[in-house]
Amino acid sequence: MNKKKVAVWDTYVKRQNGNVMHFDILTDSDNLNTAAIFEYGKAYITAKGEPEGIIDSEHCQFCHVEEVTSEIKKAINQQGYYILELEEIPKDLASSPTKRQLVFHLKGHYKEHRFKNFSFVSVEEIQNLLNLAEQEA
Repeated sequence: MNKKKVAVWDTYVKRQNGNVMHFDILTDSDNLNTAAIFEYGKAYITAKGEPEGIIDSEHCQFCHVEEVTSEIKKAINQQGYYILELEEIPKDLASSPTKRQLVFHLKGHYKEHRFKNFSFVSVEEIQNLLNLAEQEA
């Protein structure tokens, strides 16, 4: 399988219902034109029925470069980008959330934590950060 390198832009956009769309925008690895990246994201969320959603540097940031399949690279060559849909982050947190749910709730709903790495942070610390963020909101 032929693999190509692309730039990955981690993106969080609040829906009208309060949930947060989480997706990656994949582009050529040498494309760091944020205005173009934001336009790709805007086209995607508009097609998903969220034309009022905001995509800017608080909602979309370059994350890393990775290898992708030739199929994804072909889509990028045809339209300039590829959207990798990830999870929908609910407005409300589950009653007994997992660490993953806590992290994505914190990232999706509180911009000051959006692009942080929580790999080595305990569940208790994440819960404390979430409690503080909710108090400050």
